[in-house]
Amino acid sequence: MSLRYEQSDHMTRVFQLTNWRRFDEAISEAEQWLREEPENANAYGMLAQIYMKSGKYDKALHWSAESLKYDPENKIGWFVRVIVLYSQGKEKEYLQAVKEAQRIDPYESHYLFLSFNLYHKKGKLQQAREELDQALQLAPDNSLYLAGDSYLHANARNFQASLASEQAALFQNPDHDQTFLYLAWAAEKRGDYDKEQEYLKNAIRLDPTDAQIRREYLKSLQKSYWFYRLLLLPSFIKKMKPWQIFLTWVVAWLLFKPLILLFIVLHVLSHWTSKLLVKAKVFGWRSIFRKQS
Repeated sequence: MSLRYEQSDHMTRVFQLTNWRRFDEAISEAEQWLREEPENANAYGMLAQIYMKSGKYDKALHWSAESLKYDPENKIGWFVRVIVLYSQGKEKEYLQAVKEAQRIDPYESHYLFLSFNLYHKKGKLQQAREELDQALQLAPDNSLYLAGDSYLHANARNFQASLASEQAALFQNPDHDQTFLYLAWAAEKRGDYDKEQEYLKNAIRLDPTDAQIRREYLKSLQKSYWFYRLLLLPSFIKKMKPWQIFLTWVVAWLLFKPLILLFIVLHVLSHWTSKLLVKAKVFGWRSIFRKQS
């Protein structure tokens, strides 16, 4: 994310603490800043950004609104609002917000990248390409955008172009979990499952708390190894409709009582099993016995 703003000592400290994921300390610093400057729109915006990065979207929207009360064109406030609305899947509100945010800050490339994602998910590939190309014009060395370009090319089966963008992203020395996630998606589209798992491992190492990355990694393991397909078999029940679940249980109970009891146990344990598998595969089996620092 390339948001630009005038720095202050408080802002620098809040920014550092947030990047280090020391959210409680970052909130304390932002609140101290607000006590000293209660009408500073940037202070409210940075508090909103902390809550956004910690996944507390309702609070993030609240504090971004406070920021915009003091400065209706505050870049941080709009930045947070746009990303939260996108993350919540509120497409109509997002499109309204991003239009205003781009009017205020037409050189913010991340807005274009978010719109690329939105159009890509909707299958509007031409619009997705246009948005991503504009993002790359503004930030040609951004490893995340280059990884997105690799994914978009892979989807279109332009594998040589996908590999070229992959190499360009890696050349930038990426240290960003989402960059590796997009590279993993591109590798999966090209049928390179070993590379997909390698990139997902890198993504998890950078952010072990990201539930989406863990899910993607487990899916990749299930594609490659029968053992993981068997062990994680109960997870498929989450995709079934209620009547399908009920019918399945009745038939299974009548025909295979011992197996269904085992299935129930595995299903109950699947949440912890998934986390343990990811931790063991990425950080080693001994890691499951170590406490998180």
